[in-house]
Amino acid sequence: MRARRHVGPSGVEALKATAWRRFLLDLTLIAVVAGLGFALSSSWISPGTLLTSEHAVPRVLDLPEAEARTAITGLGFRVRLEDERQSPDVPRGAVVWQDPPPDMVMPPGHTVQLAVSAGPAPVKVPDVVGLAQPYAEKIFEAAGLKVGKVDEVAGGDEAGIVLATRPAAGHGRPRGATVDLMVSLGPGGRP
Repeated sequence: MRARRHVGPSGVEALKATAWRRFLLDLTLIAVVAGLGFALSSSWISPGTLLTSEHAVPRVLDLPEAEARTAITGLGFRVRLEDERQSPDVPRGAVVWQDPPPDMVMPPGHTVQLAVSAGPAPVKVPDVVGLAQPYAEKIFEAAGLKVGKVDEVAGGDEAGIVLATRPAAGHGRPRGATVDLMVSLGPGGRP
């Protein structure tokens, strides 16, 4: 009687199985080394941000003050209001400045300073006394003001000359506001 021996896979099949095992082992080794390299380099570049609760400061410029406060306090920061600042572009009550700037990573409880817009700066009423009314109107238009009521009064050496403005020259008015004029009717005047 012949004894049968257990015969394994042929040489080619054994070589293929060994090659796949080796490939998977190499691939696993590469993945582990890449993961460790990433973890070490990111902890070296930005230490402490992997496991902390730090947040980036949100951009709240041009938002109304209440919305800005909500966005900042929602991330655990505190808000401190600075004085109001004139701004021709940002509407009154909206945030015009913030410190620290947007996207800076800070720990919770850090204070974010805000300045709110007081709106555009007032326009000073130009001195147009002694000028003809059409020239005065052009000067007001260039300054960002409008001519309101025009009162004609008797007197003056020449008709159509500005005798006074209400409010007087030098007073501040919001851009687009009206200024009333007192214009002479000339020496004869009207009855």
